[in-house]
Amino acid sequence: MPSIKPFCGIRPNPDYAGKVVVDMENLSLREAKIIRQENPYSYVNMLVPKLDNLFLRGSKNELAFKKINENFEEFLEKGVLIQDAKPSIYVYSVSRDGHTQTGIWTVTSVNDYQSNKIKKHELTKPEREAVLIDYLQQTGIDANPVLITYNAVPAINEVIRKISQSSPDLSFSKAGALHQLWKTDDRHDLSRIIEEFEKLPSAYIADGHHRAAAASLLALEQRRLKPGHTGKEEFNFFTTVYMAADQLKIYPFHRLGKDLKGKSVPGFIDQLTKYFKVESSDGSFIPDKLHEFGMYAGGRWYKLTALPETYGSGSPVSELDVTILQETVFNSILGICDPRIDPRISFIGGTTSPGDLAAQVDQGVYAVAFTLFPTSIDQLIKVADQGGVMPPKSTWFEPKFQVGLLVHKIN
Repeated sequence: MPSIKPFCGIRPNPDYAGKVVVDMENLSLREAKIIRQENPYSYVNMLVPKLDNLFLRGSKNELAFKKINENFEEFLEKGVLIQDAKPSIYVYSVSRDGHTQTGIWTVTSVNDYQSNKIKKHELTKPEREAVLIDYLQQTGIDANPVLITYNAVPAINEVIRKISQSSPDLSFSKAGALHQLWKTDDRHDLSRIIEEFEKLPSAYIADGHHRAAAASLLALEQRRLKPGHTGKEEFNFFTTVYMAADQLKIYPFHRLGKDLKGKSVPGFIDQLTKYFKVESSDGSFIPDKLHEFGMYAGGRWYKLTALPETYGSGSPVSELDVTILQETVFNSILGICDPRIDPRISFIGGTTSPGDLAAQVDQGVYAVAFTLFPTSIDQLIKVADQGGVMPPKSTWFEPKFQVGLLVHKIN
């Protein structure tokens, strides 16, 4: 089903790879500036460039994009980045703590996003789309792939195995993970990969809804400005990594509430009993099955078990623990109706320890913390197949990609 094609990827020179790539997850402006100062080879120079002269003509935004383009060209000229001569499709793997995840890195037609051949499960924010569109339009740099998943196919697994038997074109370690990349420009391999992907009955965005939406909207604008377009131009494609569902690791997003809407902890717990069986816990509580939640408030941990009437309406979305918690606690009790914009709710990725969550409550930053069981791939697929929309921050997928590892130029 997905329409993919090879591209001339731009990747770090093996001698610089570990210095070039950067983890954008939770990267702050302050951290980016420190990295830029300490490491001249970091891809952060294409994200937060140092402006040499703020008195040049143009807005700060315009000057930043100009500098990004200059930095990118300089990286290519100096051989810090290299571009493959022939269009290729890539196999990428990341290994951490004895677990390896492997997939196909390619580019995908924006038509597949627009027509819902690649299915979605999240709403996107126009303001965030606008920022990404501006970056793509001004730089032409498409460097942060969308993660797409599908049910495993033996034929695709076999192609991945065949390509990855050779020595990798790029191999480096960073932050405890081994990253490897193999490219193939073999006509037979490329044809087989493209054909097998065309046979996929369904594919699903796991992570990167905003990046996919931005690429799609920019392509529509480019087509409007270029009436003679063929559909094969690079701006009609966006960078993607396809990993079978059995390759992905999925974590929950835990929730924190700023206040209890004027209620005491006992009063809050009393209201919770309308929706949950509430039990004290001797220590921190991390759920090990659906419809159970951990809660920390007033210096104590609790186990919450959702009552049957809080779910089971038949809709895949209603069965999600993130939906149960949103509708019963944050909406009905705390009055937080739109978690996408309400500042009284925060989300923390499920790799955060329960002790860190409790500390934020003890320090008075938040009034209550909730731990959740992860949404499953099967649940995601059911929601997407029915055209449903999950509440924000329903899933935390790994791997998270290193930016600058493989770049697709769209202009």
